[in-house]
Amino acid sequence: MTGPSAEPSVPFVHTLPLTLTGRGEPLYASLALAAAPLDWLDANSPKFLHPDEAALVTDRLHARRRHGLLVGRYAAKRALAVLHPEIDPRVLAIRPGVLEQPVLSGASLCNLGVSLSHAGPVAVAVVFPEGCPMGIDLERVRADAVPLLLSQSPEAERRLAACLDGPEPERQMRLWCLKEALSKALRCGLTVPLELLAVGSVEPHPIVLWAGFANFAQYRGLSLVAGDLAAALVLPKTVTLALDTAAWQAALAEAAREWRE
Repeated sequence: MTGPSAEPSVPFVHTLPLTLTGRGEPLYASLALAAAPLDWLDANSPKFLHPDEAALVTDRLHARRRHGLLVGRYAAKRALAVLHPEIDPRVLAIRPGVLEQPVLSGASLCNLGVSLSHAGPVAVAVVFPEGCPMGIDLERVRADAVPLLLSQSPEAERRLAACLDGPEPERQMRLWCLKEALSKALRCGLTVPLELLAVGSVEPHPIVLWAGFANFAQYRGLSLVAGDLAAALVLPKTVTLALDTAAWQAALAEAAREWRE
């Protein structure tokens, strides 16, 4: 990992509680943004990994892959601690399901889902009630990715991107994050034709971009960008979300400023 400043010796963590309202009832979820160098994660993983998770992170893995697995689970355990601070994170396991989706279990937990994503040493995770499926994505904004992103976007989506503020790499990556987050909420991943995940509408706000989807009207997403990081969160359209978007953007900006691949 390189950057203009010295590598931080302690991990960066920012957590946010999420208050959701669905069918007139409050629902509770949590969001965590975390970053840490691989040597810190290796040294401290016995403090937060379940044995089944530790078995996935072996020395045979490429360092980049091991880093992603560790920082993703670290972020997820910190998000879980917002909802259940009394539970030892080592008794909670996040295992890959048959579709490679993260599946949470342990400590008599039930009806909780988790979605996570990482970009190099930075990871984001959301823990949510299973009855309110959500998906999250985090990506580095890179100018060299624009040709590929454009090639994967239908014409209608390109027209939407052209209406947004900001440099083209930011605009394209925000829409891509929304599609990836939707694929995680649907638990299909990027195994379907990408046009099925297309963004169908956008509603810019001062900090976040709200979006609807062309083929999944029951979902909506929000996207934001700070520095060279873009993130998106997708949830059911019928659910009202209370989220401190300014705090999330500030945390994303700090992570982008201090942590580089």
